[in-house]
Amino acid sequence: MSRPRVLCVSSDRSTRASVTLALTDTPVNVVVAQCTSDAVERLAQQSIDAIVIDASTVANVPALVDTVESESPETPTFVHWGDTETDAGSVAVLSEVVARTEDTESPDRLADAVTGRVNADSSATTNDARSDSSGTDRPLETDDNQRIPGLPADLEAVVSGVRRRLVDVTSPVAVERILREEFTATDRFGFAWVGEYDRGEREVVPWLTDPDSMEWPMQRTFPIGDGEQPLLERALRTGKLQTLQHIANNRDGVPFGDHAFDRGVHAVAVAPLSSSDDVYGVFVVYAPEPFAEAERTAIRAAADASSHVLETIVARGALAQQERSLRRYERLVETAGDGMYVLDEHGHFMTVNDALTEMTGYSREGLLGEHASLVFDPDDIEAGEAKIRSLLASETSTDTLELYLETKTGDRVPCEVQIAVLVHDGEYLGSVAVIRDITERKRSERKLREQNERLDAFARIVSHDLRNPLSVAQGYLDLLEETESLEHAENVRDGLDRMESIVEDVLAIARDGQWATDTEPVDLESVARDAWEYVSTADASLSVAETTAIEADRSRLLRLLENLFRNAVEHGSTSPASQARGETGNDGDTALSVRIGLLESSDGTDAEPRGFFVEDDGAGLPENMRHELFDPSVSSSSSDGLGIGLWVVREVATGHGWSVTAAESETGGARFEFAFDAEPDDRR
Repeated sequence: MSRPRVLCVSSDRSTRASVTLALTDTPVNVVVAQCTSDAVERLAQQSIDAIVIDASTVANVPALVDTVESESPETPTFVHWGDTETDAGSVAVLSEVVARTEDTESPDRLADAVTGRVNADSSATTNDARSDSSGTDRPLETDDNQRIPGLPADLEAVVSGVRRRLVDVTSPVAVERILREEFTATDRFGFAWVGEYDRGEREVVPWLTDPDSMEWPMQRTFPIGDGEQPLLERALRTGKLQTLQHIANNRDGVPFGDHAFDRGVHAVAVAPLSSSDDVYGVFVVYAPEPFAEAERTAIRAAADASSHVLETIVARGALAQQERSLRRYERLVETAGDGMYVLDEHGHFMTVNDALTEMTGYSREGLLGEHASLVFDPDDIEAGEAKIRSLLASETSTDTLELYLETKTGDRVPCEVQIAVLVHDGEYLGSVAVIRDITERKRSERKLREQNERLDAFARIVSHDLRNPLSVAQGYLDLLEETESLEHAENVRDGLDRMESIVEDVLAIARDGQWATDTEPVDLESVARDAWEYVSTADASLSVAETTAIEADRSRLLRLLENLFRNAVEHGSTSPASQARGETGNDGDTALSVRIGLLESSDGTDAEPRGFFVEDDGAGLPENMRHELFDPSVSSSSSDGLGIGLWVVREVATGHGWSVTAAESETGGARFEFAFDAEPDDRR
């Protein structure tokens, strides 16, 4: 015959677990339902022999009971009306009823046992529930189903008192008090106490719930395993009641043996408090006379009932701890600054936190159930899957990769993802990941990389920019030697001052990474004339078409113009336009002409100019290098020598928030245009 089934209806997971645990050792199967609809479905699909309803968590108990009576009128129903703190007691009572039912393989006997806890015809539940002194409706106890055959009335009263008082117990301390008070209330026993078994310390520790009322010296512990306490050790090892009928000659092997003997105790019994999975402690009883079988039976019964309650208390505590831990983890996940998500084995979002919704711009509902491809591109999805395969094939628990998160608005955010796989019994169930926005880190890396590139170029820049003032100073020194005239000393000093200024500029840039610090209104023509004086221009000429005051760092602007002038003179070669005009230099070659002017406003009016230009009538820019003019790495290897100076030009312009473009002048030479309305470079 199949084992009878007990249906537990409760939406509280700890109650369902408690019922299941409490009935583990009985020959029944426990099935659970979280709500009324689940219970009705269970009744329709399975044969149910008894029902336990947790009324504190079921919305409509009368409706459920009515359904049970109409669908299965022969099925007994046990309704518990107490709050969550009393669930353990009702579970323990039900467990005892089932455990003590003769022939529990019979559904009829189980039905009789369960219905013995309640009487029929209640107006609320079709089961009689009477109010106790606290005003809470509870099923009444019946002596017929609780009585132990052959037990004297006084011992039956002790056992019944223990069981009755254990119904509402939720604390181990209460278990100790109940056992001690009930057993010491009769003349059959002299004293009783409960000790907790500390597995780690391997000792029994007496519980002192009411030390002021105790006359026994309870402030000590008993070691287990060294042979000093054979009664305690045998009880814990065998899981069975141990007795010593005469302690006179063996007081050292009895807990509190001397004290017990002095108080007229002649016998001691030790009952283990345990379940199939754990040992909680011992129940120790002292008696003035040797124990009869009835007394040993009463001690066993009380210890069994207490063990069931302790098991339920422990189970509830474990479940409560798990729930608290789960709530803590949930709060940590929800309040974490980084995005977190869980994907199922097919890559669909199962869990997301608030940080991820903020990062993506999607709502929680918009992400849950969607595939990860909603926010990751195919290449990153493939990289993530490869990473997961690698984790599954190795013993590594986590790994990281970098990818881009695509937001709801289409923005791409660089992120670092730490991935861990979820595996149970060798089966891959999905993955969990923490995702962090690394935009700032990437920006810092790029800035550092660019700074390193600049530092690599500084040596070339210094040698390049210092060459002209150095050669000018050397030329004037040669003249000073030839003429022995001090009128050239000032020119030498100017060249040296310019070299010092260049060195200071480069050092400042190397330290600060900035090419424009202190800006002020400066006259474009004045700065251009000064820059022209710092460059060996041979027979080239400078003309200024228009001038105006512009907001600039004068020192940096000087360097910008110097580099443009130097590149024009060094790379402009013979000017076709000058040849057409018949202009020649001192050496007979046609002289180069350099011109500065203002860029007209975009609407062609007399409004503020939108920038300025520098152009020449030389040979022009190499066609194949126009897109690489401002790249120092290219120019440094170029035979034309372009780029180092022009790289400085671009950096100074960018530092001012200007854009620079290279083009061809009307005469076929080089033309550089600087626009004031450019956005500052975000690399700075």
